[in-house]
Amino acid sequence: MFRTIKFKMIVVIAISVGLGALAVTWRFQRVYEDNVRLLSHESIRSAAAAFGDLERTSTDLMAASLTAFLRDPAIAPAVAAKDHDRLVAISTPTFKDYKARYGLTNWNWWEKEPDGEAAPRALRNIARVQMPEKFGDLVERTATQRIAAEKKLVTGLDLGFTGLALRALLPVEQDGQVVGYVEWGLEIKTFLERMKKLSGNEYGLVVEKSAMKHEQWTSTRKHLGDRDNWDDMKDLLLVQDTAKDATIFQYEGSIADVPEGGKALELRTKDGRTYSRGVFPVSDMAGRKVGAVFVLHDITALQSEMNKSRQHAIVTMMVLMVILAFVLIGVFQALVVRRLEKMTRVATRVVGGEFNLEVVPAANDEIGAFETLFEQFRVLFVGLLEQTQGEERSKDKSAGGGR
Repeated sequence: MFRTIKFKMIVVIAISVGLGALAVTWRFQRVYEDNVRLLSHESIRSAAAAFGDLERTSTDLMAASLTAFLRDPAIAPAVAAKDHDRLVAISTPTFKDYKARYGLTNWNWWEKEPDGEAAPRALRNIARVQMPEKFGDLVERTATQRIAAEKKLVTGLDLGFTGLALRALLPVEQDGQVVGYVEWGLEIKTFLERMKKLSGNEYGLVVEKSAMKHEQWTSTRKHLGDRDNWDDMKDLLLVQDTAKDATIFQYEGSIADVPEGGKALELRTKDGRTYSRGVFPVSDMAGRKVGAVFVLHDITALQSEMNKSRQHAIVTMMVLMVILAFVLIGVFQALVVRRLEKMTRVATRVVGGEFNLEVVPAANDEIGAFETLFEQFRVLFVGLLEQTQGEERSKDKSAGGGR
């Protein structure tokens, strides 16, 4: 049985069915991965576009609101006098209102740079409305350096004690002379939370540790009642996020290596949910890459649907291939095996003495050609056998007559 052509044919078909199932599985896996990759790229593109839109609209709002606020005649004298308490008292009602309505998180008053310093590296803080007890320190940031040098509206992203924030700064003037500066800031977490409401994705902002100061970061986190996460990653620091579990933002790469258009990362599974991860860079007002926003898109439903589709497709293909296998075996049985068996039976009976049996070609194909050749061979064989038998009979007669 194991040496028959039929058995070998069945083995070949069974192997073909198995290979077909593997090919279908592989193809569906590729389709799934392509869909996930496209979805990740779309999530990154949408997130980056939303981030840019929020940055522009928020900048316009803060600039217009600051300009209107500075019309209060009580502000300039308080700034010129470096009156911490007065500035906090004037600013607090508006700060609370804008914090509730627009998510304003930072409000700083800065001293004017010392006379003779056209471009100071740092400015001294007069008052932090969001943190009144912390003031009087020198702060070195791109935003403060630019406002001191340019003496006009400055906007953009800038790093601070609490991470990256969108800032708008204006000079405060008294009698045509600059006496100090005011700054509004909107932490990026506000952006991320708005983006999450729109998309349902999770977002996290990381920066290079080298751009932050450990002591200031720890102090600020303690003041805000947050855990000190400085040691969570080797070179990066998660400064703001929207997720309950910050471990899903773990990353060992470098922000400098993130392309401008962003890139898709690996899949991440957490608590039975599957996320596609992507990242796009964030640049400060000086055009430097200072952070990266991670985008986590929940693809659990897509993955489940793809798995179901893949299983259905594999089962369907297996059924079709099994049916095809039976059809092929039946056709092979009818066109090849049965005709060969018939020729074998004819040959056996001819050898047994049934010389009148004929092999009639069943079809004009390869087996039919072999059947024709076999019939010619049979005729030749029968002729030679009859000729041999006739010669033997003649010899027998001759031998009998000689006696």
